Amino acid sequence: MKIIPYVVISLLGGAIVPLQLAIVNAFRENTQASQIQSTFYLYLGGAVASLILSYLISGGIKPPFASHASWWMWTSGLLGSFYILFMFIAAPKIGSANTLLWVFLGQMYFAMILSQTGLFGLEVRPINPFKIGGLLLVTLGGLIMIYGEAKGR
Repeated sequence: MKIIPYVVISLLGGAIVPLQLAIVNAFRENTQASQIQSTFYLYLGGAVASLILSYLISGGIKPPFASHASWWMWTSGLLGSFYILFMFIAAPKIGSANTLLWVFLGQMYFAMILSQTGLFGLEVRPINPFKIGGLLLVTLGGLIMIYGEAKGR
C-alpha cells in the first residue's frame, strides 16, 4: 500500500480546487473585479507563494538546466490561466460541483489521450476497456447531475 500517501495527497490537492474557486469568486464579487482580473490575482498570489517555497525548498527559482527547456515547456502558466478562467466562467452558470466534475472529465479524457500517445515524453499507457468504462460511468453521473439540477429549477 505504498500508494496510499499519494492518494491522500491527491485528494487534498483536489480539495483545494473548489476552495480556491469559492475564494476567488468571493474576491471577484467583493471587489467587482472581472473574471480575468480575478485570475490574475490568483496567479499573482500563486507566484509569490511559489517564489517563497522555491527559496525555502530549493534555494532559488532558476533550475540548473533552464536553458534546456524548449519554448513550449514555458506555456503551462498560460494554460493554467485559461484553466482557471474557464472555471470562473462556468461555475456561476452551472455551479461549482458541476463545473469541477466536467473539468475533471476533461482532464481525464485528455490525460487518457496523452497517455495513449506518449506525447510530451509521457510513458505510454494504453487505453483499455476499464478506463473507458470508468470514464463513461462518471460521464453518465455528470449528465445525471446536470439533468437533476435543470429539473429542480
